[in-house]
Amino acid sequence: MTTTDPLLEAELTEDEAAKATTSPIRLLVRRFLSRKLAVAGLAMLVVLGLLAIFAPWIAPHDPTQGDSARLLEGPSRDHWLGTDDLGRDQLSRLLIGARFSLGASAAIVALAVAVALPLGLISGYAGGRVDNAIQRVMDALFAFPPLVLALAVRALLGPTFRNLVFAIAIVFVPSFVRLLRGQVLAVREETYIEAAQSVGAGSPRIVSRHILPNVASPLIIQVALSIGFALLALAGLSFLGFGIPPPAPTWGGMLRRSFAFVLDAPYQVLIAGGAITVTVLAYNLVGDGLRDALGREQPVVSTFGGRLRARATSRRRDDAADTSRPLLEVSDLSIEFAHGDGWLRVVDGVGFSVDAGETLGLVGESGCGKTVSSLAVVGLLPQRTARVAGSVRLQGRELVGLSPAAMRAVRGRDVSMIFQDPTASLNPAFTVGDQITEAVRSHRSISRRAAWVEAVELLDRVGIPSPGARAKSYPHELSGGMRQRAMIAMALSSDPQVLVADEPTTALDVTIQAQILELISSLQDEMDMAVLFVTHDLGVVTEICDRVAVMYAGEIVETAGVDGLFERPTHPYTEALIRSLPQAVGPGERLASIPGQVPRPGAWPGGCHFEPRCAYADERCGSPVDLVPNGERAVRCVRAAELELRGPRR
Repeated sequence: MTTTDPLLEAELTEDEAAKATTSPIRLLVRRFLSRKLAVAGLAMLVVLGLLAIFAPWIAPHDPTQGDSARLLEGPSRDHWLGTDDLGRDQLSRLLIGARFSLGASAAIVALAVAVALPLGLISGYAGGRVDNAIQRVMDALFAFPPLVLALAVRALLGPTFRNLVFAIAIVFVPSFVRLLRGQVLAVREETYIEAAQSVGAGSPRIVSRHILPNVASPLIIQVALSIGFALLALAGLSFLGFGIPPPAPTWGGMLRRSFAFVLDAPYQVLIAGGAITVTVLAYNLVGDGLRDALGREQPVVSTFGGRLRARATSRRRDDAADTSRPLLEVSDLSIEFAHGDGWLRVVDGVGFSVDAGETLGLVGESGCGKTVSSLAVVGLLPQRTARVAGSVRLQGRELVGLSPAAMRAVRGRDVSMIFQDPTASLNPAFTVGDQITEAVRSHRSISRRAAWVEAVELLDRVGIPSPGARAKSYPHELSGGMRQRAMIAMALSSDPQVLVADEPTTALDVTIQAQILELISSLQDEMDMAVLFVTHDLGVVTEICDRVAVMYAGEIVETAGVDGLFERPTHPYTEALIRSLPQAVGPGERLASIPGQVPRPGAWPGGCHFEPRCAYADERCGSPVDLVPNGERAVRCVRAAELELRGPRR
């Protein structure tokens, strides 16, 4: 195969090359350091942290011992910040107080995150009753004013440092849970989550490897901001007399004592108050800097030099195929979705089969049920809101009704899927190599190093130049064509027997479409796969498919070989689709179109579903119509034998 990808011929610019080879940590640090206010906030926190750590050694006096002869003195050589009402050195108390205040605020947020992280992830990913139960508890906690809730918990538990941390941590848990749940709800709908499920990844792996990294950015930002709020809450409770009990110095306690003598020594209010203000400001500046640094950049379309190449490799399958029956056999497949108080049928009695080495095209307009049917084959429809009936057999093994664990063992190993949009199907938080490595290890007990080597080989196999370097690239650093090649490599990581391709060329330009189609075809010949190719583009069907199943409004209306279908369609809908092709229109002629639109599920006609849009309909079309076999073809039309339908106009 000598076809070259135009996107693979250009060289990287210097900026793009530097970005492609920069690790995400370095990129994050570089972006953070470019924000001066964030750096200033970090510098303040570093200084405060060092002062707190070394406070016992640098404090000039014992913070708990006072001098009755020097009460409420102003700054002097011996006492740089003066003394309090008991004659204790304010500087020493400020330094030692930093240990308690900074340590307690960090411990508060750490405890809150430790409790909220699993609750938020489980609530957002599991949904249903689990989500409802967790959210009702969070609603109950939100019903109390934060300070009142902390005071109540502290009063119940007692006046100790540990109990104070726990009391304030409870206040932060609901906000963290809500934040995580909202992020997880958005991420779990991304196509790359379905892609991970399609290669057999289990829920714990999906949550830890795909969801958590993509919700980490807002969580990190919220943690940085929350530490400042925790410090304020701690100071507030101490100011009210419910903080860490004396004689331990805390900034809130110092503020409370100084406020009692504000008329005699007003400057002392500024000591602890200033420390609290500066620290909270520093945390906010760092939080803002992290927000900007962790925000995703606009994707950079990178191009790489090289020539498409494929390495002829073959792998033996563990199980020999049964050649006496189709490799994939779907019969009487019906799919319903939860709708209101009942169920709405979207696919009704669909059936087709695919042999090893064969490509079956599933075609039809948008809304006909093609993608839903393909997702049912791979077992990716949501169990709570979708109901699947009928039969999907892979080498004679029934897939409908398999447990989630059993289906995960099948997905990726026996049947795999390529999704429509590679940008949405690849996880932006991981390199391409990491994602292919995960797919490899989902079904085989091999080391990460060995899986990485195999991932690089797979990238080479699908024609990506410099596969070792590209394996370390993130999805946004690859061109659209290379992203789709990477998706194909992931789908083929365990040598599946059946490949379901859901419009894999729709998001690509025409030149790259042709190359992806040629790649799928060559890999199919090499691996003897069965391919179910879902598309609405009949031009693509003529390039790659052996047989075609035409689908309309949840039903198969015609099946035939590609050549026979285009030369002489037997269903009016098939004829209308073919005549709508731009290639079927002569110079100066208007492009044909099908009047009306596909009826929505629940509004299907009682007889032939195509009747309202059909130019050949008569009174017989008002009754239900079966799919009738006719040799190597099948058609769902009562007038099929009497109509003289034609393919493209000459």
